[in-house]
Amino acid sequence: MADRSVIDGFAFSDDADVALASSEIEKIKYIAGRMNMDNPKGVLSVYDKLITGGIFVTPVGYEYLRTLQNYLYKSRDIPDDAVREIPVPVSYTRALNIRSEEREDRLNKQREARTLRKTFRTEYKVSLIINIILIIMVIAMFIITLQAENPNMINYRTAILNQYSEWEQDLNERENAIKQKELELGIE
Repeated sequence: MADRSVIDGFAFSDDADVALASSEIEKIKYIAGRMNMDNPKGVLSVYDKLITGGIFVTPVGYEYLRTLQNYLYKSRDIPDDAVREIPVPVSYTRALNIRSEEREDRLNKQREARTLRKTFRTEYKVSLIINIILIIMVIAMFIITLQAENPNMINYRTAILNQYSEWEQDLNERENAIKQKELELGIE
């Protein structure tokens, strides 16, 4: 299965470049169909018009210009100094710098993401430890409150019932003591 971003052996990065290269292939077919390769002067004229007009801008078009240039260099009828060089309007060092800047930006983003993950992990561990400590403190507070002798919101019922039980027991003991004294004294 052919990839639609590959045109004539060149892989293009976006659809606009693919469309441009495809249109250049159509132009190449049209020019090649109409050009007489047996007439080097005619080929030189077409070659000069293609360069002057800036018709080709993709590697596909430059490759065709290079083919014509090689043909003209090999032709005995055309002197080598009459064949113009193919102008390259792209600054490859600038493209390389842009590519390296993009790579550096991508690496910086990855570093930042790693740092954020490490920070998040550290914060998560600290948060988990603090939460465990707080849970232990709350449990300890409940235990202390349940074991306290003073009545509070948690054990007030038990404390009041215990106090009433003590009073009742104390009253029963006093009543028994009084009855015993009455018996001893003979009072009924």
